[in-house]
Amino acid sequence: MNGQWLRRVLIAVGWLALCGLAIALSLQDIRTFDYWWHLRSGQLIAETGAVPKVDPFSFTVPGNRWIDIHWLHQLGLYGVYQLGGHRAVVIAKALMVLLLTGILATIGHRRSRPSLSLLGLGLMLLLISDRIMPRPELPTFVCLAAVFALLERFERKPDAWVYAIVAVQLFWVNVHGLFALGIALAGIYLVAELLRPILLPEAAFRRDRVQRLAVVTLLAAAASVVNPNFLDGALYPIEQLGMIGPADDRGYFGSLIAELIPPIGPRTRVGTIGMALFGTLGAFSFASMLFNWRTIRSAHPLIWVAFLYLALGAQRNLALFAIVAAPIFVANSNEFLDRMRASGRSSPRPRLALAASGLTAALLVVAVVDVASGRFFPRMGSMRDVGLGVMETFYPIGAAEWIAAQRPPGPICHHMAAGGYLIWRLYPDYKVMSDGRLEIYGAEKFQSLGMSSPEQFQKVSEEYHCGIALVHFSLIQSDALLLWLHLNSNWQMGFVDDAAAVFVRTRPDGLAQYGDLDIDAADLFPPLSNERTASSKMQHLARTGFYLAMHRYDKALAAWEETLESFPDLEQGAMVHAALLYHNGFSAASEAIFRELLAADPENPVLHTQIGDLRMESGDRDEARRHFDAALAIDPSHPYAMYRRAMLAEGDGDKEGAKLFYLRVMAASDPRSSLAIGARKRLETLAR
Repeated sequence: MNGQWLRRVLIAVGWLALCGLAIALSLQDIRTFDYWWHLRSGQLIAETGAVPKVDPFSFTVPGNRWIDIHWLHQLGLYGVYQLGGHRAVVIAKALMVLLLTGILATIGHRRSRPSLSLLGLGLMLLLISDRIMPRPELPTFVCLAAVFALLERFERKPDAWVYAIVAVQLFWVNVHGLFALGIALAGIYLVAELLRPILLPEAAFRRDRVQRLAVVTLLAAAASVVNPNFLDGALYPIEQLGMIGPADDRGYFGSLIAELIPPIGPRTRVGTIGMALFGTLGAFSFASMLFNWRTIRSAHPLIWVAFLYLALGAQRNLALFAIVAAPIFVANSNEFLDRMRASGRSSPRPRLALAASGLTAALLVVAVVDVASGRFFPRMGSMRDVGLGVMETFYPIGAAEWIAAQRPPGPICHHMAAGGYLIWRLYPDYKVMSDGRLEIYGAEKFQSLGMSSPEQFQKVSEEYHCGIALVHFSLIQSDALLLWLHLNSNWQMGFVDDAAAVFVRTRPDGLAQYGDLDIDAADLFPPLSNERTASSKMQHLARTGFYLAMHRYDKALAAWEETLESFPDLEQGAMVHAALLYHNGFSAASEAIFRELLAADPENPVLHTQIGDLRMESGDRDEARRHFDAALAIDPSHPYAMYRRAMLAEGDGDKEGAKLFYLRVMAASDPRSSLAIGARKRLETLAR
């Protein structure tokens, strides 16, 4: 009796911990660019009573067709915001994750073996953690789980409840473009039912089930046109397929947007822990199907393969895979164990059940503590802070407030990352240059609106006669543009904080209108925070980067040394420190740090190039050449090492050798990068 009572307690603790994990992963400050334009769109719909059909927010593509498939999410988001601000949005996010977890918990669960459900759902929550954001994707997770649960219920009880899928689809098609997944799931179950007599010759053809699944699939597809854009809305998912197809076929956006990059490859942002979670859940679910192959539902392998394909195409789809893989693992594991017990090859083992309950409860409690303490997301490589608001250092809040107060003449040139917040804060007084509604702009237009270099900025500024330049340097590499704007007499810096800088055009008479800021002033920035949070880290990194871009190396060094006091384990902290020491004239101290780092990591090409720079600066060209060659031996396509070797070859009078290196630089670099531009100019000079 005592053992049974203890097991009940452990099971209760496990379920409470699972709920606690869902809540802890959700109660994080909002950190997504798209949140703001979704919120403003919801406000616009609420105020006008109509879903926009053309773009109202930009000055670059005004009137372009806008298929706002997310309108119902936006309206609901704004309604929640009206109830309690960002705090209410974060709480609603947590409730949705709890709903998702509860729906999936119904699939394959056995009261006698709750540990399997707890383990599968716990892995699922951890794997989707980076996608738990107030975006239309979150309702998609719930809708996907609901359709899956209804289809699994139909396998057990082939009654009329399966038609509830149509109601889910009517909601889903007005929330997110991935509504096509619901149709696909129903279609997979229909195909599996048709294949059943072929795969299992002893099984009878179940006509009633086939008919109901066929009707549900057709009605779910028909429901797709029930949206404000009718057929255009129904066909919207097709436009997105090119973003997650094979690497050679995907379009510009599919190669540019981080969340659309495959999780396996050189550009992935999925860390070691994320890949371990993906691999573990994938292996568990696959193994469960293998063990249960005698009685497996033929839909499960088809679903598993289909969603694995999606996951390998884009890292954001890892969450979709987790949502179907977890219940597949639970259902097939329990069915296998049920069969083992029914055949007499397995018997109840109370001690094993007690140990499993205790272990899963303990693991979930540890996970909750890890997430709630703020340690989990940094290990995942994600910048998150525990909270019920917004991650303010992630957005140009101060810059937008300054523009709203001073009202300098626009329009505003800015990076895409800033567009969403500017729509929320400044529309309709100022429209945006670009934002996260990528399909409105199209790949060609979007590429033309880049601000990665002064040359690009000048093209955009001349075309649209921009009066304001907002440089979001805390998130976007903007060193060259920041310095160019600061040194250009046609622009003056009116505002700067640890997220963004605002430059405005000077008056025709050359006078500053807003009191040009002194970047050397001691009170330019407030004191740095010493909190060990993601926001504080962003603040430290951004301030160092600002001073470095402005060639204020003494201030950059001071900011970085303060950063290392708060974040001593910062990745590449010592390397950046050494580089700043060099810029401040402490070459010997800088080289000593680089050589110490190289001794610990001799296969690091960056360290070889850094030491090569120092040796080249000191006049030791042979030693510099040796280190640049060592970097190229490790990474033959390292653009910077090739560029420096070209410079050495030029200095030695080897023009042909220099040309070859410059050509290799251009082949290995983005044509818009400073290295590629520099290499092209040097080739033109050498050709004269």
